[in-house]
Amino acid sequence: MMKNWREYEYHEIDLRGKRKFYDNNIYTFDIETSTYIILDGKQYDAKIYDRLDDKDKKRCLLQATMYIWQFGINDTIYYGRTWEELKIFLRRLEENVSDTKYLWIHNLSYEFQFLKGETRLTDVLARKKHKVMTAFLSDYNFIVKCSYMSSGSSLAGLTKN
Repeated sequence: MMKNWREYEYHEIDLRGKRKFYDNNIYTFDIETSTYIILDGKQYDAKIYDRLDDKDKKRCLLQATMYIWQFGINDTIYYGRTWEELKIFLRRLEENVSDTKYLWIHNLSYEFQFLKGETRLTDVLARKKHKVMTAFLSDYNFIVKCSYMSSGSSLAGLTKN
């Protein structure tokens, strides 16, 4: 079921653990992005990049922007359009569940590049540069994990398993 982020009110907390408690709900996150280039002060679709000569390619500014985010809580998906909406949504979650939560992101390395400019990520563990495996989303008490690195499977393959 998909709902606008404004529809989130509450979800059942599934606390586990003996000494350190964590929420056992399944939290997932994904963004969709669009890429474009800036050349000579004008914006173009990124598709034209391959048709440019090497000189123009060097003068291009490659850009990407998020146009929708989706946040799953078990089988309910909440969505929004802006980073500010996401931050408000995450603060609502933090009010509801203050214990540690695990957030799964498929191909965290990609989303990480966007999240790092909008949120505070600490305790980053990466296999190598730009291959993020886990991080702590400290403002919202989420341990973020890469489902791709953990499973070794594509998203389509992961849903089948």
